Formats: sequence, structure tokens, C-alpha cells
Amino acid sequence: MSFPLSTSTAHVPVQAASLKGMALGTAAYTLFAIHDALVKSVIHVLPVVQILFVRSLVIVLICLAISRRQLLVDLVRSPNKPMLLLRAILTLAAWCMYYSAGRELKLAEMTTLYYFAPVLTIILAVVFLKERLTLARVGAAAIGFFGVVVASNPAGLTIGVPALMVLGAALFWSVAMILMRSISKSESSMVLIFSLNLFYTIAMGIASIPLWTAMDPMQLLVVAAVGVVGGTAQYVLVEAARLVPASVVFVGAALVVAAGLVLAWSERRPRRVVVDTP
Repeated sequence: MSFPLSTSTAHVPVQAASLKGMALGTAAYTLFAIHDALVKSVIHVLPVVQILFVRSLVIVLICLAISRRQLLVDLVRSPNKPMLLLRAILTLAAWCMYYSAGRELKLAEMTTLYYFAPVLTIILAVVFLKERLTLARVGAAAIGFFGVVVASNPAGLTIGVPALMVLGAALFWSVAMILMRSISKSESSMVLIFSLNLFYTIAMGIASIPLWTAMDPMQLLVVAAVGVVGGTAQYVLVEAARLVPASVVFVGAALVVAAGLVLAWSERRPRRVVVDTP
């Protein structure tokens, strides 16, 4: 004989999934922050398209090493190829805008502005995915929004072209996030990551030919590390999107916004001058 689960017991798996999804979301955006710091360290000496090409090639090779020929078969048979292509175009545009702006903005400014995306994602998730709007999700979005407003001023940020490019990247990223949430119901994480970076590799490989700059061993190591960290972040983010609504995944992003706010404030704060005494 089976007994119906009590209301409190039935909520346990849902709560566990939500907590796991938020934890994965936090881990993903922490990895993306590390990823951005690595890119920022070489963005002034290497073209953006070249960095994205090498990064994506590393991720493609890792995906093929793990899933081998079956990955190609799954991609060819996928009924979601138009949506996969659209997601790839949107995210590529977002990355190019974001890192191009990185030549003018500080890392704290870039990070904080980019994570305006939680606000946009919640709006899009409600409109297109019919996700329920809750107080917790609105609160997380509010943290992101006010983090953008408050952190911009302490960093001395003016709303010019670079800042607008980062906000545009946040918009594209939000739409891509909604697409990923929809596609992830019928596609494996490896197909999602492989298709995205395969497109990047082809597009950025062609674009980087006339701009190619020789890399020394340290620069090559850094860009390869960008690929490893970025690929891991993408995988963790997809897994988070499977467990919880798209808007909930961005609770982790709110923590990154808070970190960006602290960085921006610390960079703006006057530093004490230490005077050596004889």
C-alpha cells in the first residue's frame, strides 16, 4: 500500500533542486568572473576575436574528447538547430560587445554593468516562459539593479559608448538565457556547449585571420585557461538552468553584483600614502 506524500514532504525535492540550482548558478557566475579577469589580463595585447577563437577551440576540443563521435551525431540529428544557431549568434554578439568595451572600462565596472542581465532575464522569463513572478526573484533582481546604479557612481562611470555596449551585451545574454532554458529540455548539456563554441570557433577563426597576433607562451597559457574556465562555467550554468527557472539562476549573479560593487567602491576610495621614516 502506498501513502500520499504530505505537503511538506512533497516540497523537499523541489526545495533541494532550487538550492542546488542556485548553488550551481553562483558557481557558474563565480567562474565567469574568473574567466573575465583572465581575459582582461590579455585584452590589451591580443585582439578580442583571437581570444574568443582560441577559447572556443579549447572548449570544442574538450567536448570532443569527452563525448567523441556521438556528439557530432546528436548535433546533426537535433531538431533545435535554428534555435541553437540563434543562441550562438546572440551570445557571440554579447561577448564581442562586452570585451570590446573592456578596453575602456575597469573590471569592476564591466562586471557590475553586465549583471544588469538578471533584471532583463526575469522580465523575459515571465513574458516568454510564463514563469511565476515571486518576491524572492524580484528581490534578487532589485539587488542586481541597485548594484548597477550604486556601483557605477563610486567607480566614476559615465554612460558612454563602452557602458552602453555592456548593457547591450546584457540584453543579448538575457535573450540567449531564455533560449537556453527552452532548448535544455530536449538537448544535452554537451550539445548546447559544443554547438555554441563550434559556431564561435568558425566565426572567430575567420575574423581573426587578418588580425592575428603572435602569442608568447604565457599569453597562450592564459587564453587556454580562459577556455577551460569558460567551458566549465558554461556547463555548470546549463545544469543550473535545468533545475530551476531562468530567473532563479541569476540569484547567483546578484552575489557577483555585490562583489563588483565592493570592487568599484574600493577602487574609488582614496588610498592612504605610506611615508617611510628614517
